[in-house]
Amino acid sequence: MAELDFGISGMTCANCSARIERALRALPGVDSATVNLATERAQVRFDPAISSAAVLAQAVRDAGYAAIVRDIEVGVDGMTCANCSGRVERALLGLPGVLAATVNLATERASLRVLGTAIGLPEIAAAVTAAGYRIRQPTDAGSGAAAGAAYTAVRASGIRHQRNAAALAAVLTVPVMFLGMGPMLVPSVDHLLSELEPFAGFWDGTQWLLASAVAFGPGRRFFRSGASALRHASPDMNTLVMLGVGSAWIYSTAVLLAPDWFPVTARDLYFESVAVVVTAVLTGKYLEALAKGRAGEAISKLAGLQASAATVLRGATQIQVPISAVAVGDLVLVRPGERIPVDGVVRDGSSFVDESMLTGEPMPALRGGGDRVTAGTVNQLGALRVEALQIGGGTVLAQIIRLVESAQGSKLPIQRLADRIVAAFATVVLGIAALTFAAWLAFAPAPAIAAALISAVAVLVVACPCAMGLATPAAIMVGSGRGAELGVLFRRGEALERLNGIDTVVFDKTGTLTVGRPVVTDIAAAAGVDPQAMLAIAAAADAGSEHPLAGAIVAAAHARGLALPPVTDFRTAPGMGTLATVDGRRAVVGAARLLEREGVDIAPVGEKADALLALGRSLVYVAIDGAAWGVLGVADVLKPDAAAVVAALRGRGLAVALMSGDSAAAAQAIAAQAGIGDVLADVLPSGKAEAIRARQAAGALIAFVGDGINDAPALAQADVGVAMASGTQIAMAAADVTLTHGELGGLVNALRVADRTMAIIRANLFWAFFYNALLIPVAAGVLYPNWGIRINPMLAGLAMGLSSVFVLANSLRLRRIRPWLAPSAASSR
Repeated sequence: MAELDFGISGMTCANCSARIERALRALPGVDSATVNLATERAQVRFDPAISSAAVLAQAVRDAGYAAIVRDIEVGVDGMTCANCSGRVERALLGLPGVLAATVNLATERASLRVLGTAIGLPEIAAAVTAAGYRIRQPTDAGSGAAAGAAYTAVRASGIRHQRNAAALAAVLTVPVMFLGMGPMLVPSVDHLLSELEPFAGFWDGTQWLLASAVAFGPGRRFFRSGASALRHASPDMNTLVMLGVGSAWIYSTAVLLAPDWFPVTARDLYFESVAVVVTAVLTGKYLEALAKGRAGEAISKLAGLQASAATVLRGATQIQVPISAVAVGDLVLVRPGERIPVDGVVRDGSSFVDESMLTGEPMPALRGGGDRVTAGTVNQLGALRVEALQIGGGTVLAQIIRLVESAQGSKLPIQRLADRIVAAFATVVLGIAALTFAAWLAFAPAPAIAAALISAVAVLVVACPCAMGLATPAAIMVGSGRGAELGVLFRRGEALERLNGIDTVVFDKTGTLTVGRPVVTDIAAAAGVDPQAMLAIAAAADAGSEHPLAGAIVAAAHARGLALPPVTDFRTAPGMGTLATVDGRRAVVGAARLLEREGVDIAPVGEKADALLALGRSLVYVAIDGAAWGVLGVADVLKPDAAAVVAALRGRGLAVALMSGDSAAAAQAIAAQAGIGDVLADVLPSGKAEAIRARQAAGALIAFVGDGINDAPALAQADVGVAMASGTQIAMAAADVTLTHGELGGLVNALRVADRTMAIIRANLFWAFFYNALLIPVAAGVLYPNWGIRINPMLAGLAMGLSSVFVLANSLRLRRIRPWLAPSAASSR
């Protein structure tokens, strides 16, 4: 199966997206198809042996819309004859998403038309290389910064088009309103127009001309798309506007051209309604496009973090090339102030790097030889020479962008009900409009035809289901985008809804609740022994060891500013510890069995050792010149914000548990510090998923929080898997949610985003359904007999546009979600 994600232009309401979905799903070989109105994108999973990108694009065109394609050109080296160019063409045409490929032997260039974002420079390069050739001088990588810029340009162009159409319609509508409504509202205007009229019917004809220009100029999109929808037996918002505006225009034109066909009292013109309805709808769509642009800013911001060019070192020569031309293995020079263009490793130089875009840590990190760096981070001080390990779509930042795009394009279970309703909505509205027309025609006083027409047109215009179609995807777009800014990546939009419903959080211990490395927590010295001196000697003896416990002891001495005495005669006892001569004294540092083997009596520190064991510490004994000087307690300590996060989760009414493969004593010790009473210890990695499954069988809805590597089965089994990650260690495969900053507080942020997003979705859906349930009967005239209230088509058009704007504006409130801060951090600000 292949997957394609591509943009679609021309959609205006949920019926549009539903029609395209049906068209795509009906194709042979298509396994699934999801079309998102808010992001204006389609995600299709299909068998490339049965269907193709060209078939998908044609299905979209047949449904009355356009699939957005990209043109890519690359240079191809190594071709010598027509067979060469033909082989490259066949290789490129075999890529999923390629609609057309032409290879010119004379110019040594390949031109491709590509559907979606699945194909970029790495895929093209791989295909050309597999055919026996190589690419050069790409002008569009098709991913990363270029794709982000292209997406932004398309969005900006669409907004400009909407603005220009609305502005032109408004300019033409103002005189129509003056001519149509002015004489009714201000008698002196009627007198003035009568005096200035060069011949009878001039002003009525002017109204017709201007209203026609509005309807069939800026408003022609409604007629074109509406007619296409009718041909496909799937009426949508465009159909409703087309029928409403068209009916008013036809009736008014007939009155203008053949007034004798109508009673004197029914010879009213409604050209102002025609013009105002089109202008109101276009204005609403423009405001909607603006809001949708703001809703999708997360992708643009992420894409903007990528460098557009890089300085590649070819021997002693520095070459400035587009980022798409950088290859794996290239040595890239990154000057101070520049963004690092690739994921790679520092081969020369040292500098502080601002990694806040990935880690959330505001303080720059020192990076030097052998250290990994990530694309999109900013080099601050010194020059770095970085070997490229991942480029283009393979970088961590590109993965994050794809993950956010995927989440934004997902459909939540709550949306399926709305989709089913919207699918039949326009047809129901057409029936209501027909009944409204018939009822007014039958029961209204003369001239009934005018009242029937106005009421039916108002029903058609006010009933646009745009707000229903945007209610869920708009909120997902903004919520997942804001989550990405807070260091929370939702792999799928469904995770938002599931996370909102959990009642239990289960934490892995090592690397999740704890820092994931041993730390010296206790220094228990024998009577008369200086603890600092004991630590300095132990650290000196362990300085040559690679054991994690030895590293913890050395780090503890450095953290306390201790000078390490000179060491000679260093040797290790595998699995037990180290022996060395430290400043002329014989030191033994390690497990109790090592000291016993060396004839050292550990009884003088036995009581201190037992106390540390009760706290779940690992013990490292220190003996000098045959005498036990003391014992060091080493443990994987709790993260600084762990207790505050657990308290915050409990404050939300969630049950919290700890799961660990460590001993019960170690697990209980950490749980007690974190404030967790429910502990599962001695659980093997293979048993974690089973433990989660057992709790789910008892009715719990579980979010499991792990490191995303060893805990993959549990992450996959949980209702929501949350992976702790940072930088290049992002584990996206098994988890539904990834916390890119690697901090536990990100879990509270994830819950905040999920809760607020679902609340906004429910509010949006309520508003959309309530709006239509309220205004359709009012437009039909049910309040007119008793209260004389009904909706003019002009107001109906304005109300329809504002309903979508309301839903989008309500969704944009999610951008104001503030990050959670631990109480100590919050109080310090």
